[in-house]
Amino acid sequence: MAYTINKTDGTIVATVEDGILDTTTSLSLIGRNYQSYGEAFNENLVKLLENSASTTAPTAPLKGELWFDASASSLKVYNGSQFTEISIRNAASAPTSALATGTFWNDTTNDQLYMYDGTAFDLIGPIYKTSDGKSGWLVDEEPLSAGGTANVVSLYMDGTRVGILTKTDRTLSSTPSGFTSATLQAGLTLYQDTDSTTFRIHGTATNALQLGGSEASSYLVNNANQTTSGTFGVLNDSGISLGADTDATISIVDNALTFTQNNANETIVFKINKASTVTTALTLTDLANVRVHGDLQVDGSLVTTGASSSFENATLILNNDSPADTNLGAGLDIRGSTSGNNITFFAVSDGGPLRSSSGLSVASGKDYDIAGTSILSSTTLGSSVVASSLTSVGALNAGSITAGFGDIDVGDSNYVAAGIVRVGAIIMPSTGNDDSSTRTQVDNFNDDAQLTSANPEKTLVSERAIKQYVDSKVSGIITDLVFSMDVSGLSNGSIATILSTLAPVANFPIGTKARIAAVSYSPTSTSSYSAGSIGNPQSVVTSTSLGTSRNNDLVFIINSDPAWAYSSG
Repeated sequence: MAYTINKTDGTIVATVEDGILDTTTSLSLIGRNYQSYGEAFNENLVKLLENSASTTAPTAPLKGELWFDASASSLKVYNGSQFTEISIRNAASAPTSALATGTFWNDTTNDQLYMYDGTAFDLIGPIYKTSDGKSGWLVDEEPLSAGGTANVVSLYMDGTRVGILTKTDRTLSSTPSGFTSATLQAGLTLYQDTDSTTFRIHGTATNALQLGGSEASSYLVNNANQTTSGTFGVLNDSGISLGADTDATISIVDNALTFTQNNANETIVFKINKASTVTTALTLTDLANVRVHGDLQVDGSLVTTGASSSFENATLILNNDSPADTNLGAGLDIRGSTSGNNITFFAVSDGGPLRSSSGLSVASGKDYDIAGTSILSSTTLGSSVVASSLTSVGALNAGSITAGFGDIDVGDSNYVAAGIVRVGAIIMPSTGNDDSSTRTQVDNFNDDAQLTSANPEKTLVSERAIKQYVDSKVSGIITDLVFSMDVSGLSNGSIATILSTLAPVANFPIGTKARIAAVSYSPTSTSSYSAGSIGNPQSVVTSTSLGTSRNNDLVFIINSDPAWAYSSG
């Protein structure tokens, strides 16, 4: 007999015939007399126990069937068309799949709970993210100094309690962080820490009984003349405005106290009472110039950063102490890129000369003067300089020595002249004897570079004269050079290189020939073979003979380079 299986509402799910196992649903329906029914029955119990836990949804679910989605670790129910989550989803970001109205999502990043409204997730709470800290009104339980606890309403912002609201005055057991007292007055007490200006209520109030604990009558008003017995302070950088049209201001600009004249082409004038007369002491002009109407005394260093400084019809006085003091060391210091590049001018003694740490230079065309007389220009020593203690000079290429100059004493040094020397008679004493009878007087230098005396027997001949004579006689005479050389394996270029060493071309005129008796060697080898026998090893006898051949005579010549070059042979 077949089984008719019905759902809770009476609808037939399936008719199970005898001896079969029906798989119409997620569970196996067992027919009458079905073999191995125990396995199918027990598996059905397991599926019910684990809610069909799997990464894949049941293939034939019934409406209301539970399925544990193992991939999402969530319990879902089949609504007739799809499985929807019935548990809270824990995720770092909002879920996007299998969403149904009423689905909860726990934001694990910010510790906030959301509910899906069918379109988007709405925040349930808390209203702040964990990473940002507490924010908003929260109820806190605070211990009291008298014992027990009391509820207060606290206002938090980014984890900091910035306000405490109480219905009655309360004294806590300790001062809350960021507040100045443990006593809280009825109403709202604001965060203050150590600076009372850090947190305020901003807006407009219709009236207040007091301002800062003082009655309203104690304050200055801006529509009448007022005085104060206390200190007046302007606690902002905008400062004070003067004039009906804000003609001038006293302010702080970039942390600097600034006096500003706002009217164009106007000045700023500082006046003092001088001997019962109001007198102008300092004027700042509309051209940003400063005019001092009296003496200017600078007790510190005077530093100017402009391109130049000028003193009209005035003398710059240094070390003007009273009473007068020595001017030793007083001077000017011109700073360079480093301390080593500084230039100083200073007095080396009281009333003494002025010394420069560097050189002095004048413009082109200008001279150095003493008492109005030119002493030195770029090319000429002044004519007023008639004496000198020079011990050495450079090469002199102009000028003359007048008669009466006196002797020129070179001591033991030689007199050397590269050019023509024109002198009168040269008197040369004999070695070790200054007797006039043995001295030679040279009267003339002739074209042959001979030193000729009045006595022909005492004619002197220089080395230069000898060389000129020999050169003139051998000029144009070319003498061949003769060599014997082993040229085995040598090229003509290699032979020319050897000749450059044996006979450097600088020592011989162009056209000089080198004749070489050349010999070369060619070794030859011969071998004889002797077969071995029992007890006698084979042997090879090699003999070498050295063949000698005589090349034709080789001829090399010095060419115009000049260099040795192969000619013939």
